[in-house]
Amino acid sequence: MRVFIFLLFLIDYRLCQDPEPFQAIKLCDVCVCSEINDFDGTHLVFNILCSEWDRIKNVTDLDKIEWPQNTNGLKISATFEGLQLNTLGKLPPNSQVESLQFPNNAIEIYWPEPFSHVPNLKKLSLASNKIRSITFDLLKGIEQLEDLDLSDNKISEINQLCFKNLNNLKRVNLQNNQLTMMPIEAILQLPVLEELDLGKNNIFDLMLQKTSGNGLTGLKRLSLKGNKIRSVMTHSFPDNNNLEFLDLSNNKIELVEDKSFLSFTNLKELNLGSNNITLVFDLPPSLEICILKINSMRHWPTFPSGIKYIDLSYNRLETLYDADTSFSYLEILYLGGNQIKEFDIANPLPQLFILDLSFNLLQEIPKTLSELNFPNLEDLRLDGNIIDKIYFPNVIVLKKLYLNDLPKLENVEEKAFTNVVGRGVDEKDDVSKCFYLYLSNCRSLSSIHENAFEGTDVCMLDVSYNNLTRLPRDLLQWGSVSEGVNLQHNPWHCGCELQWMLDQLLPLLYKANAYLLDNVRCGSPRAVEQLRLVHWYNWTDQTLCGDYLRAGPHMASSTTNPFLDMSTMTIILSAAILVLSLIAMGLIIYLVVTRRKYTIRRKAMKRRKQNAADMNSNGHTEQIKALNKA
Repeated sequence: MRVFIFLLFLIDYRLCQDPEPFQAIKLCDVCVCSEINDFDGTHLVFNILCSEWDRIKNVTDLDKIEWPQNTNGLKISATFEGLQLNTLGKLPPNSQVESLQFPNNAIEIYWPEPFSHVPNLKKLSLASNKIRSITFDLLKGIEQLEDLDLSDNKISEINQLCFKNLNNLKRVNLQNNQLTMMPIEAILQLPVLEELDLGKNNIFDLMLQKTSGNGLTGLKRLSLKGNKIRSVMTHSFPDNNNLEFLDLSNNKIELVEDKSFLSFTNLKELNLGSNNITLVFDLPPSLEICILKINSMRHWPTFPSGIKYIDLSYNRLETLYDADTSFSYLEILYLGGNQIKEFDIANPLPQLFILDLSFNLLQEIPKTLSELNFPNLEDLRLDGNIIDKIYFPNVIVLKKLYLNDLPKLENVEEKAFTNVVGRGVDEKDDVSKCFYLYLSNCRSLSSIHENAFEGTDVCMLDVSYNNLTRLPRDLLQWGSVSEGVNLQHNPWHCGCELQWMLDQLLPLLYKANAYLLDNVRCGSPRAVEQLRLVHWYNWTDQTLCGDYLRAGPHMASSTTNPFLDMSTMTIILSAAILVLSLIAMGLIIYLVVTRRKYTIRRKAMKRRKQNAADMNSNGHTEQIKALNKA
């Protein structure tokens, strides 16, 4: 009885003792701490990085972490990445924390007011988590916040009071969530909002026309790409907007009313690519960049005079813009993937430096392609047209010329590129005026005339994936082709007329661009079919001009010593095979002799055992007879 009472006393005593002392997690003991430059490089910050590689325990209890001593008084930036956090706890107090990031976790729920003890927080990222809704208590107590990233979550609704009192918030990223409506009521509470990304959601209607007051007057960049918007109406956007960038690409837009964008007074860039737009519409006069690629437009929109960038590729255009249209400031023009048959322009394009006319229905090089009409042109793309003859009737100065995928081109004739003058790699270089030529994947191209480049220089030549069997020796000054020659994937005829390639071109390419020789192979004669030309690198004799090809790639000519023509590797392999053969023969002889000796010894032992058994048997019989007589 006394023992039982004593045990009860001990248990009661233990329960009455103070609990185990609180063990805080010192971040710099389990994470990486360092002083680094801020993203703008203007000042230092104390950076804390906790990733999946760090030895950190109980990190889910963020209220148990202990901020490191910051002796220099720097602003603190902390990142908790890939730690499989599923709950966002309440952080301990620290007025020096300005940036918090929790990317690539599994946060789904959060404590009330988790950041209220870090009141000077300016940047917060909860990207790539599992948050489903935003309530008013998530962002409470951080009125200094400027940048909020909630992308790649599962947010389907936002409380209209969740951004209340965030009067300094400038950037909000809600990309790749599950929103079906624009959170107008919440956004209107942000007086200085400049950037809003609502891309890759399920938004099906533009509701900005219902906004009132000055809630969005400061918004400059708006992204709604990758949603389910079907139309843009006249009143889709407020009249007093100051947007400079608008992205509506990858939606399902079929209708754009004529005056939908005329309320934009400062719009610089408009992206309506990858939609189903058919009819043209009015564009704001301030527009400089317009992207309308991958639509179904048959006519040219009326672009403002200050336009600099136009992308109308992969539409259904058959003709160009009106003859009286002038693009004095246009720098980039993409018209690939249309049905244009002629490229005739009346007015020069003095600032244009990229022109893409690829995959149209051009049958010849347009006559309007000249230095007079395009004085600053650098890149010209004519890929995928039905051009059957290459000839530039007028002088044109270029850096890069693309003539790939020409299905009807069979021959490159004399002086085909004579009027193409190179700008050179460096504009300050007045000596080297060469251009890059991409003449690849023309399956019918079988020959190039030796004077095709007469009077011009090439920096790089790509004639891969064609049907070439020969290449003229005097086609180019091969030593001056600084960026290499791509001859791969052609059925080269490895005859005497190609010997110069082994002697001159192959050594240059092997030293400068050896990777360009991986698939330079013989297509004929049959004896060396599919053999790489680099196989003969550094051979001293006229390999392609003798009897070597008739004998085959592994047999020598009758006029030469076969052992002199064998490569070092072949000699080594032959010697190794001979040695292995001798060793194998020795092993076989040894096994035969050993087997024979073993057989003889085994028979002798058997005979001895039999004799002993016979002797024992005879003695036993005589003993039985003697006993019977007795």
